Amino acid sequence: MANTVSLTRYTVGVDAYRQLPMAAQSFGNRLFVVGGHTALAAALPRLQAALAGSKLVLAGVQWYGGECTYNNIQACAKAAKQVGAQIIVGMGGGKALDTAKGAANLLGVPVFTLPTIAATCAATTALSVVYDEAHKFIEFAFFAAPPVHTFIDTAVIAAAPVKYLRAGIGDTLAKHYECTFASRNDDLDHSSGMAVNLSRMCRDPLLQAGAQALQDGEAGTPSDALQQAVLANVVTTGYVSCLVAEEYNGAVAHSLFYGLTILPGFEKSYLHGDVVAYGVLVQLALDQNERELLLLRDFLLSVGIPTCLADIGVRYERGMLAPVLEETLTMPDMRHLPYQVTKEMLWCAIGVLENLKSHN
Repeated sequence: MANTVSLTRYTVGVDAYRQLPMAAQSFGNRLFVVGGHTALAAALPRLQAALAGSKLVLAGVQWYGGECTYNNIQACAKAAKQVGAQIIVGMGGGKALDTAKGAANLLGVPVFTLPTIAATCAATTALSVVYDEAHKFIEFAFFAAPPVHTFIDTAVIAAAPVKYLRAGIGDTLAKHYECTFASRNDDLDHSSGMAVNLSRMCRDPLLQAGAQALQDGEAGTPSDALQQAVLANVVTTGYVSCLVAEEYNGAVAHSLFYGLTILPGFEKSYLHGDVVAYGVLVQLALDQNERELLLLRDFLLSVGIPTCLADIGVRYERGMLAPVLEETLTMPDMRHLPYQVTKEMLWCAIGVLENLKSHN
């Protein structure tokens, strides 16, 4: 059976939006922007400046709704259709971009992404993470292709709160550890094999330049280190996601995050990438990879990413965690692992991290 692999084109740097009119001209001239309130305030004027003098028309702008739900996807698609949109532009963080991708998929029109934070790889992936109105994870919605082009204005991202860059670093590190774990012992085809090898670039540049990138982000400086971190967070991990087979795209770390979302208010209180990075430590403890566990834990501690339950507001109590761990085991990313994982194994792995905390 023939297999088509699509990867998002990208433009990165200060004033990246200025290249959007040329990239969009073959797809149509009526743009509809879907974004978050903060993102629209920060980046829409820069997009409007980039469109000035071009043949592109900003046909409409809509808030994405505050969560990536099927209702919000449908509402954005309906609004875009009413104004004759030929291209949907997602602007903001992961949830806004996922909503924009979902709306474009419903309408059958191309989507461009303009990430205003570097917290996830949503700008370059061919899926949306869908939640219900209570912010509980429902499912992954997969699409035939990722966004056509992503425009990464590093000045916009440098001006955003640095916590999002930090969370993106956590999420990106997980891509390497999860896909190498999930694919262990399998004979990989070309695409998945390339992805697993590429995933090393989700780890090494961040361990080398991540701390400096965060310092520069705190200062609002679009430095080389910050750009390297942003590229890892947005592009490299997105490419890995598009290249690797679905069963290797996640493992314990993301599953534990989605398990934790059953706790009231959790998903709104803690950033996805921060919690996923903690989940990587759980996975390494589960896999008894002590060397990598200690190395990564030291890095996470140095940049302020959670390394224990207290850091994410969860008590180390079996009764509280039991339903979380049960939910974790039901996640799709737990279906293809190198060995069977049980609730007791997850509990013990969490205990390893709690014991490390007590010996600081």
